[in-house]
Amino acid sequence: KLEKLQSGDFLVLAGSIPNSLPNDIYEEILAKLQNKGINFAVDATGDLLLNVLKYKPFLIKPNHHELGDIFGVEVKSEYEIAHYARKLQEMGARNVLVSRSKDGATLIDENGEVHSMGNVPGKVINPVGCGDSMVAGFIAGCENGDYEYALKLGTASGGATAFSDGLAEKKTIDELMEQLA
Repeated sequence: KLEKLQSGDFLVLAGSIPNSLPNDIYEEILAKLQNKGINFAVDATGDLLLNVLKYKPFLIKPNHHELGDIFGVEVKSEYEIAHYARKLQEMGARNVLVSRSKDGATLIDENGEVHSMGNVPGKVINPVGCGDSMVAGFIAGCENGDYEYALKLGTASGGATAFSDGLAEKKTIDELMEQLA
């Protein structure tokens, strides 16, 4: 299936890897595909994330705790998030999307702009898959190159999953999009 990817396609690598696979499987995949014009999005932690930065992924999505863990600090403010996210850009990431749980998300885009988006308040039913939904919404929102819109759609998608029994549905995403500033 990886051989069928074409220039302009997105490949999302997310989560931990099973023990049955080598620890560098993400690196192997990106190395094999690196000069084909494919946009890589990586949502992983620790070395699994750090080791793919040399392949200049289009997007990485640590949460604020994971961002702090990478640098051995506790990240508390939006300023600190932007500071450490820029360090990840210096290491190769193009766009760094940092989810901040109930506080929303912060994006440092490849142009150096900082974008922040709060969350719509609501009752969290199921947080499983919120990060994946955020990444999917962000990527879908990137079609026109408007990172502010992409962040909004990603935030709405993550929130819609949190407020649902399963994955986000378009109706809920649309409702949250209307409520986000």
